[in-house]
Amino acid sequence: MRTLIAGFGNVLRGDDGFGVEVVRRLSELGPLRGVDLMEVGTAGIRLAQELLTPYDRLVIVDAMTRGGSPGTVYVTAVESVESAAEVDLHLAVPARALSVAKALGALPREVFIVGCEPAEVDELTTALTPSVQAAVDTALGHIQRLLGERPATASLDDLKQRDEILQIMFWLHGEGFGPDVATADILRFAGDEALVRRTLAQLVEDGYAEALADPVRYRLTPLGVREGRRRFLDEFEPYLARHAHGQCGSADCDCQRGGECREAV
Repeated sequence: MRTLIAGFGNVLRGDDGFGVEVVRRLSELGPLRGVDLMEVGTAGIRLAQELLTPYDRLVIVDAMTRGGSPGTVYVTAVESVESAAEVDLHLAVPARALSVAKALGALPREVFIVGCEPAEVDELTTALTPSVQAAVDTALGHIQRLLGERPATASLDDLKQRDEILQIMFWLHGEGFGPDVATADILRFAGDEALVRRTLAQLVEDGYAEALADPVRYRLTPLGVREGRRRFLDEFEPYLARHAHGQCGSADCDCQRGGECREAV
């Protein structure tokens, strides 16, 4: 199955450049078999022309205002498209580009839109706002699932990675590096940056964490704190019961007052 992933948006208008940024990030991941990438920008007529080369599936990525919180990612299967009565050579809106493609008989049989709720599209800037920047990884995860490269349900490896990141974030918080944790801090303990970013995006999507600021920082939600604590204690409680950062848990031990732990070995 041949797939075209097309990123719409004006990169000079802040979050409106979301679609282009997602496509650029996809290109950094390396070639995907049977997948072509296209930065459409605001020239939708280029998409209609590109679709004259037959594709089985089209994934459009764009900023999409639906009234949700900034950074919310929407995935929509396009069920019907009206044919265009005339051709607009600018076609900045994906729906109009699809209409022209249908009129040309070039519309793929599967069409999806991966959209993100923008926070700011009027300011002249090439930077995405923090919430939308964090949503780029979420969108990548959705696209990977659409391509069949990421299962709809988490694999055992995915769950292990999620547990590890939750434990790291919970521990960093407890050590005074939180509650806001930078991605760079997590990478000190988990070295695969692409995997860490995908996992963080999934944690946000699942409600375990929230993305905060740029450079992107994350904070565990109450659910994330509970799950992080549970997983951390499941693995380390036997050790902590004896050592607990140098504290044995005995109220009269010197370690409770900054001294040496009498129980430590």
